[in-house]
Amino acid sequence: AEWDREDALPGWVLGRLVELGVTGALVPTAYGGRGYGVSDLVPTWRTLSQGWISLTGAVNPTGLATTLLSRHGTEEQRKRWLPGIASGGVLASFSITEPQAGSDLDRLETSAEALPGGGLKLDGEKRWVAGGVTSDVIFMMTQVAGSEKPSCVVLPKAGRGSDGWQVTELDKVGYRGVESAAYVFEGFEAEGAEVLGGEDGLGAGARFMLDALDVGRVNVACRALGIIDRCLASAVEESTTREIGDGLLGDHTHAQMRIGELVARRHAVAALVDRAAAAVDAGRAGGESQSRELSTSAKIVASDTAVWAVDAASRLAASRSYAAGDELARLRRDAPQTQIGEGANDALLMALAKPELAD
Repeated sequence: AEWDREDALPGWVLGRLVELGVTGALVPTAYGGRGYGVSDLVPTWRTLSQGWISLTGAVNPTGLATTLLSRHGTEEQRKRWLPGIASGGVLASFSITEPQAGSDLDRLETSAEALPGGGLKLDGEKRWVAGGVTSDVIFMMTQVAGSEKPSCVVLPKAGRGSDGWQVTELDKVGYRGVESAAYVFEGFEAEGAEVLGGEDGLGAGARFMLDALDVGRVNVACRALGIIDRCLASAVEESTTREIGDGLLGDHTHAQMRIGELVARRHAVAALVDRAAAAVDAGRAGGESQSRELSTSAKIVASDTAVWAVDAASRLAASRSYAAGDELARLRRDAPQTQIGEGANDALLMALAKPELAD
């Protein structure tokens, strides 16, 4: 609660997550990592989110970067970045959104062109870059000269904060503590920047980054699941301690039904998240899976349920839930972030509908 009020994730907290190996858990063992799957991390992401979803969100971009490098990077790129991610010495950011473009990738305008001596010259703007103020490397969707389709650019931090690469940290209603940066590039010459996957990655940015978002959407679903856990705990506490009439709130049928529905929906969400994580792991291993459809569905259902769960628990808590320092007041601000992060739910619903309508 204190970190949320101060809009700050203390350095020692992130350092502890790094020390525990959370940020580098997905790195393959060949590059010094633990080689964990997404299913292995679901309990960790969920537990962290029971405390604060910003903890789970803070480690997410590095997990996305790990997926991008492991699945689509050149061997040289893997050797350059993955050992540092595994050790905790490298933290990453992930950037698609621009002021005029969220889920609509056709509206991306940030551009890059090759420099004669290597590297890229960048122009454009980016928004909502998680961890983008202090991260060591940014994986960024960009229109690179030579292809009509966007590419994923690997951008080291050197020069960030200069006149050519201006950085502003965005304020937020909820999901506080996680850096959310805005970038402005004005002819910025990034000597160490390169296209993920080399020449083969030119124009493949959308495919690469959407592939990584399968991992990110399970992460967001776990944030929502942690919120649901806390809402149930709050509802139970309120029902077993608050006196109403001659008894307790929990003696009344409406409270029992609300708690029962919280239990039922939590089980349903947890089962879908587990299934989605298993599908993502199968896809990362090269097998057939429905990772895109399942991770998207899990994120939508979990996040919508989290918003509903806050309302259900708040109805039992009544005025207490509106006090500025109450946990439910914080969850009321945090839950909608899960409906937006890694793709707004309405855009994702339309994406799920398209194959069905085509049939």
